[in-house]
Amino acid sequence: MSNPYTLVFGQSPIEKIERNAQLERIVSEFSSDRPSNYLNLITGIRGSGKTVFLTTIANVFEAKDDWIVVNLNSQRNLLNSLAAKLTSNRKTSAWIKEAKINLSAFGLGMEIQGEPQIFDIEVALNKILKEIKKRKQRVLVTIDEVSNSKEMRIFASAYQLFLREDLPVFLLLSGLYKNIDSLRNAEGMTFLERAPRTVLSPLLINAMAENYVKTLKLPMNEAMQLAKETRGYSFAFQTIGYFAWENASDMRLALKKAKEYLYEFSYQKIWTELSAKDRQVVIAMGELNTNEVMQIREKLNYSSNQFNPYRNRLLKAGVVMSDQSGVLEFALPWFGEFAIGKFERIL
Repeated sequence: MSNPYTLVFGQSPIEKIERNAQLERIVSEFSSDRPSNYLNLITGIRGSGKTVFLTTIANVFEAKDDWIVVNLNSQRNLLNSLAAKLTSNRKTSAWIKEAKINLSAFGLGMEIQGEPQIFDIEVALNKILKEIKKRKQRVLVTIDEVSNSKEMRIFASAYQLFLREDLPVFLLLSGLYKNIDSLRNAEGMTFLERAPRTVLSPLLINAMAENYVKTLKLPMNEAMQLAKETRGYSFAFQTIGYFAWENASDMRLALKKAKEYLYEFSYQKIWTELSAKDRQVVIAMGELNTNEVMQIREKLNYSSNQFNPYRNRLLKAGVVMSDQSGVLEFALPWFGEFAIGKFERIL
């Protein structure tokens, strides 16, 4: 049997831990007869499982007869891509032809004699979505790796108009917190500020341990030890599982290889996305090996007001977590050790 864990970002692995509560909340909201929300912003640090979570939700709706799921590439012309995918969809293409919607100006479908061409993509999508609504169907659009790009802003503005016209189109956006936040704060994106956000929660330690017992055939005490090492970080669960599978007779070697892999293929990128001041806070935490905010502030010679912006930014980025006042700890396994090794680079 091949290794059931994966080291590839975004690939849906054979072995995974579902975030059932968060998934069920979104599915329930979108499936309601009178939905209170038509969009959701999914955020989390790199490797937290955003793409897999997005794919899982898309698959749930794909299995429903009254839903059409469209997955869009954030780097493309999103409005044109949506029209193209709806035109090529088995169900909707038949409805578009039946309604005699002439999309030949965009190179979509065949020209319909006697029917005027549509030259505006928003007008075209409006007509298509009205046909879908007439047939009591709903559309789910998913976009991964969202950023504050011109194409994304154009698409979001058009989507806002679709909502105003009560068209049955739902939207799931996923991306890093800073990218989602930048888009939400862009001019004309006010409606996104009120959109619900799903910050991906850490994976459950017990669920991971049970998975390691079942898949790696480990005794529960060893499996629990491995699971705790992950700190609930999705990519660490896959990485530790992968190397434990490859090095079944030597768990210490498996953890060493997992740590090295996380450093090179996850933490290096996360590190470059932190500001110099954020890095100094992280390094101080790593050197002190403490979760006491007071001690971290004293080492940095920061007042509470000086420290809070960096604390909040690191919390939102998913690098650290805080379950109680006055406490701050790493959300990522071995990140403190990684940070200490970077010390000279920011002096």
